[in-house]
Amino acid sequence: MKINNLLMGALVLIGVGSSLFAEVKPAGIFTDNMVLQANVPIRVWGTADKGEKVSVEFMGTNASAVADDNGYWRVDLPAQKYVKDGVDLVVQGINKIIFRDVLVGEVWLGSGQSNMEFQMRHVKELDNVAKDPKIPANIRYFLIKAHGSPVPEDMHNLPESAGWKKYHRDNYEITRDVSVLLTLFAQKMYAELDVPIGVISVAYGGANLETWMNEKAIAEAGMTEHAKKLLNTCRSWHNDDVKRWDAHKDRATLRFPRLNYESRPSNSYNAMINPIIPYSIRGVLWYQGEMNSGPENYIKLFPYYAKMMREIFENPKLPIYSVQLPDYKENHWPKTRDVQRKLADIVPNTGVAITIDGNEIDLHPRDKTMVVDRLSRMVLADNYGKKLVSRSPMPDTLKLKGDNVEVKFKNTYKGLKLKGDGKEVNCFEVAGSDKKFVKASAKIATKSSVKVKIPNGITDPQFVRYAWEADPDVNLYNSGDLPASPFEEPITK
Repeated sequence: MKINNLLMGALVLIGVGSSLFAEVKPAGIFTDNMVLQANVPIRVWGTADKGEKVSVEFMGTNASAVADDNGYWRVDLPAQKYVKDGVDLVVQGINKIIFRDVLVGEVWLGSGQSNMEFQMRHVKELDNVAKDPKIPANIRYFLIKAHGSPVPEDMHNLPESAGWKKYHRDNYEITRDVSVLLTLFAQKMYAELDVPIGVISVAYGGANLETWMNEKAIAEAGMTEHAKKLLNTCRSWHNDDVKRWDAHKDRATLRFPRLNYESRPSNSYNAMINPIIPYSIRGVLWYQGEMNSGPENYIKLFPYYAKMMREIFENPKLPIYSVQLPDYKENHWPKTRDVQRKLADIVPNTGVAITIDGNEIDLHPRDKTMVVDRLSRMVLADNYGKKLVSRSPMPDTLKLKGDNVEVKFKNTYKGLKLKGDGKEVNCFEVAGSDKKFVKASAKIATKSSVKVKIPNGITDPQFVRYAWEADPDVNLYNSGDLPASPFEEPITK
């Protein structure tokens, strides 16, 4: 009896000890093979028992913290220059965790909807890239597969497949699901910079902008009521799906309708962004807009998306580069393209890649090399000091001069030019106050301007627009072969 009591007491003490001294657990984004952002403080965080001391050692530097009342701890290590050969990062509490083959380089996060998510397995030439490795070992990816949550997920709640990985035959099945755009972008950055490159893929096919914003950002944009209506709409969609499923004669053959997380406000943010903040990154690539064809809402929301991303990743100047909607059969897209153009001016430290000349007429253009080229030009010029023609021509001023409108452009570099055999600039239109646009002839007048002839019948010209079609036949470029952006602007008299 006495022995049994002693044994029971020991078991109780073991239980108490286990609850008092929980193992240190870094956030899920920290794994072997990770790439840490160079030249900025390295933030490492996780959980442990309240009051437990945690130390982190990396590259001869050491910092420690004490877990707070919620068990959260964080250390900020000194910034490091590029590390091309893998080293260890050590986290020490009551237990010791060693992350192997850690690099220091350039880390970019790619987010948005299906064109960002568009996977390597969809492109035959890329599908086998991991089996026959052509990508350097110093390029790594962290893929968070598309999913959503109605509440913010914590740092440990990531899909089982998530982890820093190399493009290698051992990771073939996961590599096939990595974004084509991010893969090509990483290769481009590595070729230009010769430093380790890490890409974090957080994208969801069909996702709208609202789902990538937290509640605070939506509220700051003044769009809380809009978000509530959208959520109710999403619930209605799901209820209708359930009713159709319930009415089916052979329900056993059908999967129960999934929740439309990609459409619900904050749901993609909760599941895919919240668990990885505040990991140090260089910037964001944003490929989205197809599901936000209401330009009035988009122009209100996006500035606060940018503000949110800069707050949560603790960089007030975090660069964000977007991709404008491509040529496609949707006649309402020109308005959204124009909003995306304007946002590149409205929101500091952003840029927009113009893709109106892709000529694929595909919701998911398969040739992502053009998109990567146009994104990477901005990235390299703005962040790495490369001397490049990095931006497309954008309208600057529109002035009435006699029977013509002089449209001056910025970002012309050595000058505007035409592509193709034509002698006139295609796709210009002019309208009066009634906004009934009429096609207009136009010619390049100077290195930075186009002269647009006012069409017969328009006695009081008020507006000019360019490439305002679903699939316009554009031919106006700058000296770097970047196409002029579609636009609609008023004329200054």
